[in-house]
Amino acid sequence: MITVELEVFNRESLGKQANKKYRKDGFIPAVIYGKNKDNLNILVDPIKLKKLLKNEAGENTIIEMKLDKSDLKKNVLLKDAHLDTLTSDPLHLDFYEITEGMDVKVSAPLLFAGKPEGVKNGGVIQTLSNEIKIECLPTNIPNIIEIDISDLNIGDTLRVKDIKPMNGIEILSNPESTIISVLAPRLVVEASTTDADESSESVSDENSEQEKNTEG
Repeated sequence: MITVELEVFNRESLGKQANKKYRKDGFIPAVIYGKNKDNLNILVDPIKLKKLLKNEAGENTIIEMKLDKSDLKKNVLLKDAHLDTLTSDPLHLDFYEITEGMDVKVSAPLLFAGKPEGVKNGGVIQTLSNEIKIECLPTNIPNIIEIDISDLNIGDTLRVKDIKPMNGIEILSNPESTIISVLAPRLVVEASTTDADESSESVSDENSEQEKNTEG
């Protein structure tokens, strides 16, 4: 668990026009919410926030927010970032207020350690997920969950249920969901060949249709 501090500002005006002006002035409109908590509308400096989140905990960093010109402090987690569909710039941020002694639900990143035996024998890694959903106390939020994949052979699959239990952490992801597999090289080649054949057939069909139209 990593905790950082960030000064934020009260957002006095609400609505699209007000938010547009705030963004023009270099701030991101945001809200702090929580279970049985009143919402608090704030403004966040995106540059400072980005710097604070550049650590191994990433978005699971606990942020102690201090409200400007106030003694108010709140410990929060970044829960959602609403982005511009064209520029990917943040338009609005949602922060969840942590209550001491109460569990929170977060996504924990996975770190795969070791080189699978199957890869040493020519196999290819197929990664289907780089994170899992967990529930735990804020103090137990892991920066990463390391998984040793060195024993995986060609044809082996690692599922959520294969992750070793962790003290104080409940895994919420579907236990049958596949995280990583080691495929035989021929399966990868066959898949590529099939895609190429389908593409070739499609081009051939288009050419035949054009010839018919020309003859007509």
